[in-house]
Amino acid sequence: MQRFEISYAIIPAGVGPDDYEPGDLERRTGVFEFPDPGPEDYYELGGVRQAYGPAFPDIEARIKATLAPGEQPVIRPQEMRRVD
Repeated sequence: MQRFEISYAIIPAGVGPDDYEPGDLERRTGVFEFPDPGPEDYYELGGVRQAYGPAFPDIEARIKATLAPGEQPVIRPQEMRRVD
């Protein structure tokens, strides 16, 4: 398993995705586990073998599983880093 620290924001319950102000968002960070990459999840960059991170739908599902009813995540993939 590989672990990633992911920072995201929460739209308050009862507020629509088009009705919030940036100051209304609650910022959170969590560590989430994902399966290790398979053979097709690698690429080469500058002669170094690199692995892709988890797919966005998997990230979103893991975060949503931690939320209270009515909360909506605003996920920015660049706010993610692998932790060992």
